[in-house]
Amino acid sequence: MNVAVKAGVMAWSKRSAHQWLEQYGLWVRSVKFNVTANPLAILIDQNDKSRVRASRVSIACEINDFEAVQVSQLLSSMHNDSREYLASRAWYLILYYENEWSYNSIANAHKCSKALVRSEIDKGLAYLDGKIDVLQS
Repeated sequence: MNVAVKAGVMAWSKRSAHQWLEQYGLWVRSVKFNVTANPLAILIDQNDKSRVRASRVSIACEINDFEAVQVSQLLSSMHNDSREYLASRAWYLILYYENEWSYNSIANAHKCSKALVRSEIDKGLAYLDGKIDVLQS
C-alpha cells in the first residue's frame, strides 16, 4: 500500500525542465532500444559504434518509469494544446530531446533557421519550467 502511494507523488523540484527532458530522452531511447523482435537487429544496434557521438558526454539515465510517464504527460499536454505555437514548440522539444535531432536537422526538416529552432526550444523549456513551478505548489 505504501509503495503505491509513494510512487504516485512526483518530485518536480528535483530537476529543471531541461534536465527532466534530457533524462526522459535517455529513458525513451533506452526503452526503445530493444523494441524490435528481430534479434539480429538488436545485435547490430548494440555493436554499431559509429552511431555513438564522441562529442557528447555520456549521461546516466536516472529517471524511473513513473517519472518518465509524468514527463511524457506534461510534454503531451503541451503538444496537444490548442495554441499552435505551443504544439510546435513541443514538437521541437520532442525532436531535440526524445529523438536526439540536432538544431540543424530540425531546421532543415522544417525549412527554417537554426536560430529559430534554438529560440523555439528555449521558449518551450521556459513554458515547461513555468508548468513545473505550478505543479510543485
